[in-house]
Amino acid sequence: MFQTDKAHYKFKTYRSDASPFFFFIDIYPVDLKIFETPHSLALAKHIKNNPIMPLPMRVDRVFNGESSIIIRPNSPVSFPLNESILAIINPIPFIQLGIENLLFFTEIRSQQRLLRSLKKQKAEEWWENSRYLYGNLRQIEEDFSAFLKAYLYTIIKARINEEDITGAAIEYCEIVNNLCKEKMLKNKILVEIKDSQESVKLYREKKTKSREKLNIVKKMEYHPELIDIEVFNFSDISFPNKKDFSNDIIKNYDSRVAKYIPLLLYDDLQECMIQNITLLEKNEIELLCPSFLLENNVIILLSSEKIEDNDLDKYNWLSDLNEVNIEGVLNSITHIK
Repeated sequence: MFQTDKAHYKFKTYRSDASPFFFFIDIYPVDLKIFETPHSLALAKHIKNNPIMPLPMRVDRVFNGESSIIIRPNSPVSFPLNESILAIINPIPFIQLGIENLLFFTEIRSQQRLLRSLKKQKAEEWWENSRYLYGNLRQIEEDFSAFLKAYLYTIIKARINEEDITGAAIEYCEIVNNLCKEKMLKNKILVEIKDSQESVKLYREKKTKSREKLNIVKKMEYHPELIDIEVFNFSDISFPNKKDFSNDIIKNYDSRVAKYIPLLLYDDLQECMIQNITLLEKNEIELLCPSFLLENNVIILLSSEKIEDNDLDKYNWLSDLNEVNIEGVLNSITHIK
């Protein structure tokens, strides 16, 4: 339930942190064993089978009513499953499920850490402060698209062709794991601000020495770098259409420069995929059924023969997300005892 009195506590955040995050598709249900109180367990049960997970889980920003940046692909995400079927991610239902998970986990974790409930006003402030923001993160957008395409190529393809879902899930996790691993091994990411581009490191390496008993042990430490990100706020003009992102309207629009740690995005997602691969090898937990995403129009199957390029424009991610309904999610949280 929501607090009505003035909150005296909040999560510690940093003003310079742009707080970008994206959503990925998980393959396992929420582990109910980790929730200690009856209320948190009831909340977790509500979202148990929702596979669209935020990463990182920016519950701090939601609870405080502060902005964060939703990373979105700059073009529709689709993949041909065979000669006749094209699978495509439907952005609004996808983000709707992701926001549901984020709001529910905000309620759970704020009660755990602060002994406070999420205030409806703060959640609404976070949403209004965030949905018009765009971060210039082209490389991460491309990787985000690749993660989603991997799910279409493996698990959805297996579902349509009535193939082994477990084998497809292993392939999916391995593809995403390898993409993250490759990015971190290269230790480079492109920073784009206005007309300038610069390749910078995700982390810096530092050699250290320590004494263990009678031996000197040499180790390599890895320290994540704070990277610049150009942030646009389109609240005064609504969100530009897709074409505007490739012309001078965006280049000449006012922006600010903030900071973020891109290494965390790849490191956290890789950790999740490695954990999933371990669970898949044990084969003790039932996988989430991919039909859930098809039945809820999160993933749509189109006829490859009838589809035209302009038909895909309706699945564009670049919008003010006005169709996402957070009121319904907040009401659901309120009614769970």
